[in-house]
Amino acid sequence: MKIFSRVFLLLFLLSLHASAQQQSVTLRLAGDEWFLKSLTSTGLLSAFERQTGIHVEVIFKNDRNIMSDLDRTDNVGEAAYDIIVVRHRLLGALVAKREVQPIDSFLHDPGLHDPGFVPARDLFPHWWAELSSYGGRNYGFPFTALTTYLCYRKDMLADPANQHAFRDRYHRELRPPASWQEYLELAEFFNHPADHFYGTYIQGKQGLALWYEWLNLIYSFGGNILNAPHGWEYGDIVVNSPQNVAATEQYLKAIPFSPPDTLSYGWMEAQNALQQGHVFMGLLWNDQAPFLEDPAASKVAGKIGYTLIPSNTGKPFSQLEGLTYLIVSGSKHSREAYKFIEWAMSQQVQVAQTLHGSSSLRPGVFENPAVKALPYTPAFLASIPIAVAKPTIAESDQMTQASVQRLSEIVSKKMLPKQGLDALAIDFKTILGAKSRLRYPVK
Repeated sequence: MKIFSRVFLLLFLLSLHASAQQQSVTLRLAGDEWFLKSLTSTGLLSAFERQTGIHVEVIFKNDRNIMSDLDRTDNVGEAAYDIIVVRHRLLGALVAKREVQPIDSFLHDPGLHDPGFVPARDLFPHWWAELSSYGGRNYGFPFTALTTYLCYRKDMLADPANQHAFRDRYHRELRPPASWQEYLELAEFFNHPADHFYGTYIQGKQGLALWYEWLNLIYSFGGNILNAPHGWEYGDIVVNSPQNVAATEQYLKAIPFSPPDTLSYGWMEAQNALQQGHVFMGLLWNDQAPFLEDPAASKVAGKIGYTLIPSNTGKPFSQLEGLTYLIVSGSKHSREAYKFIEWAMSQQVQVAQTLHGSSSLRPGVFENPAVKALPYTPAFLASIPIAVAKPTIAESDQMTQASVQRLSEIVSKKMLPKQGLDALAIDFKTILGAKSRLRYPVK
């Protein structure tokens, strides 16, 4: 009896020790505050901590600072973070430097993976593959999906006086634009500089907003920057294709119908122009749409329509972008990190995040009545099957920075579109070397 009591006491103490060890685990989750707040504001992190005994420390840092921190991490020391949330185009660089680890072993671990969660079924598969996979291996799950909408003043389209005047002037009905010619006609019609009201804008400030906005134009003309079916694959350099030159020329045609300071516009300036009722239409990311619908911040709440971006080819398209959860190599808590990101993909968490400004890649989320009622949900769902992937290869960030520089030279008229894109093609060839060839040689 005494032996049994001692064994029981020992097992009890061991269980207490194991429980204390689990409770002492702290996961360090790093990501940009703009995006992570859609998770932190749900209040659900505390529920995860209560259920698991695992503490989650949220660290707000942008992509570039996170990458720098990982680069500085000593290979034999403790990892800077356990989980990071970064833009998916950085995945190839992280994989090349072995700074993140695949999750395939966790997905096949019956003691860790929830069999009720089947990513290939419960996520939009193409987006999951492009956002979180590389070279045939899965590295994480999508934190949020990002795509671009055409946002326009639906109240002004519905005005009978505008409809009559537009019909008289352009001999067609007033409606959202399906082509770039229609887009320019609308921009011209609603452009009233004397009243400080403009037809549209371009996000012409040197920075990522310029590059991302320009991508919409080249996709709409059937162009791309590399001829590759998936982001993790190399292909011919096609950034200086005739389609891209024509798209860039089209892009510049919007400037006369834009605010005079449009070349200093980035994401926030564009959002503010729409929010404050200074422009008729423009391209904005889906994560900015909630701010247009917030009556406390927007003068046009309830007055904005959302649709796909015009296509020059007649073939609809959307931009595939997003952030992804990744587990850092060297994390001492990889299993707990996987448990967390799988929990974060649950229906409950994904619904809550979507209602706080994120966009889930779980189809079931959009059956929720509150999510279904969001005015931009139809445009988001329409974008899912027609999305164009962008490079996630290890050199993608270098290519992006080169693109920003050349596009800035083009919109500021330091270079003509073809001249600037030819220079960018050479930049890409310098960056990629023998991994890619020029489809359109530069004379």
